[in-house]
Amino acid sequence: MTIQTIPLNKLTVAEGGNPRRSMDAAALEGLAASIKADGLLQNLVVRKAGRKFRIVSGERRYRALSLLAERGDIDKTHPVPVDVRGDLSETDALRLATVENIQREQLAPMDEAEAFATLLSEGASLEDVAAKAGVSVLTVKRRVALASLSDEAKALVREGAFSLSVAEALTLGTHDQQRAVIERLEQGYSFDADALRGMLTGEKPAVSLAIFPMEQYAGTVTADLFADDDNTFFDDAEQFYRLQSEAVEALAAHHREAGAAFVEILTEGYVAWWQYREAEDGEQGGVVIHFKPSGRVEVREGLVKKDVRPSVAEETAEAPSAPKPQPEYSGPVIRMMNAHKSLAVMEALMANPRKAKEVAVINLLNAYDWTGRVRLDAHPALAHFAQADGQPTAYLAIEREAQDVVTALGLGEAKRHAYARPVRGAWEQLLTDTKNPTALYDVVQAFSDAELDQLHLFLTALTFGQGNMDVLDAGDSLFNRVAADLDVAMRDSWVPDEAFLTRRRKDQLEAIAKESGAIARLGRLKDYSKTQLAAALVRHFQRCAESDTAIPEEMRNRANAWLPDAMRFPAVTAEADTPEPESEEAEVEDIEPDTVDPSDFEDAGGFTEAAA
Repeated sequence: MTIQTIPLNKLTVAEGGNPRRSMDAAALEGLAASIKADGLLQNLVVRKAGRKFRIVSGERRYRALSLLAERGDIDKTHPVPVDVRGDLSETDALRLATVENIQREQLAPMDEAEAFATLLSEGASLEDVAAKAGVSVLTVKRRVALASLSDEAKALVREGAFSLSVAEALTLGTHDQQRAVIERLEQGYSFDADALRGMLTGEKPAVSLAIFPMEQYAGTVTADLFADDDNTFFDDAEQFYRLQSEAVEALAAHHREAGAAFVEILTEGYVAWWQYREAEDGEQGGVVIHFKPSGRVEVREGLVKKDVRPSVAEETAEAPSAPKPQPEYSGPVIRMMNAHKSLAVMEALMANPRKAKEVAVINLLNAYDWTGRVRLDAHPALAHFAQADGQPTAYLAIEREAQDVVTALGLGEAKRHAYARPVRGAWEQLLTDTKNPTALYDVVQAFSDAELDQLHLFLTALTFGQGNMDVLDAGDSLFNRVAADLDVAMRDSWVPDEAFLTRRRKDQLEAIAKESGAIARLGRLKDYSKTQLAAALVRHFQRCAESDTAIPEEMRNRANAWLPDAMRFPAVTAEADTPEPESEEAEVEDIEPDTVDPSDFEDAGGFTEAAA
């Protein structure tokens, strides 16, 4: 290092060259007073820029010196000790400025975020930035997430209008959602980080979110009388997500056909937008479609990917600011599994009058843990599958029983109210239609004790199931206790099917293939796409359930015994410590190559060469 002196008026500040965007005026005044009293105790780092010398680090000292010069305390040609660096690239200069700022006085979080994002965009690794800045890798990841905020949100973070925890939670929203939060703040509302996180990740599927034509939706909606689309919600969330997914795929195909440089569909709640920039003149831009778990779709066109290391892109793909871990199962999958479990318990109750009467007594005593439906409100699991394709065997058994009861009560030919809504099954006709009480009384009086008991237990069964359909029930609830006493075996009424398997991630499908023994037939799992692997597993489980003798008995038994932990009573949500699984190669090493049936994969878009 060679120190020399340069006149103050020969120094200049590079526009945007300092990662510190905000400087405390009082601190600057204090630094100026210190320099006036004791002189400049630390040199600046500069590099030659024409006739001037551009400051790489030491801008605060330079501004304090300039303040003294404006006041006449020192001359404009005051000699300033500097270290002239002639071999610094732009990236090295920014890195040096960032490190110098952090080590001397902590950068404001927003300045730190953008400085780190710039370094990573130039190809630096997380470890390099963390080591040179003297912070942890986690701090770099948490800060760089802030670089994806909208400009309006960034400004408010710098002004202190948002706490750091609120700013981090805000990264989970789109720029439009962030602006909406800012508008609410200006109207006098306040948010803490937890409330904001819940608001941004717990959106209901509103009609305003749909990018598909509304005429494609065959279900009902719920709205206030004078509500707009933002306050009108889809009642059938499953159908909404299916139509929205199809519309997203069609939108992606449109952009690909239009010649976009790339088309990405991102489905997590957070997107690291700092890894992209707008295409300049002459550059071919790509498209990012952000399909949030809530169903909201955001499309950004004309983007170019920055030169971020693949490892950095992968490690910063999720928002480290959100302390709540990503749930293992999405809301629609939880509801679907809870509906299956509820139907299975209903069917078991129908075969156990004693237990059904016990449940009835508890309900009539107004015991309440989400299961009490003393008004004989049909359990939502029935409606969940009423109009579904491929209805579960448990639903079909319940509906057959309901049709027999309707006939026995003489309700089959009863005239319904002119404005009554269509019923979705005989079970709904039993519990919703207005009936003549004296006519029913005459019929019921003629029932034998056994027939009356059967009717009582059946009506009880229709009301009982998973208490809260939108969460996994992992506790000591009445539902789980009753299911355990009935020894309900979910695989007697449910087979892992397309509706379940296509909603699993690729890594989850691979785990299922290993746990269920399907890997012995499927071969190398990494050679399948997610769609192919899901279709192959659907066919494998179905053939094993049908006792296909082409599949070895031991393999069928293992497949027929497999059950997701969330399908148990109670649901198991925490992954237990298990030994490391053997590699795929070890598992399939002794498998004959002709044990895989190519027909398993015809619906999955073709049989892969590696799997053959």
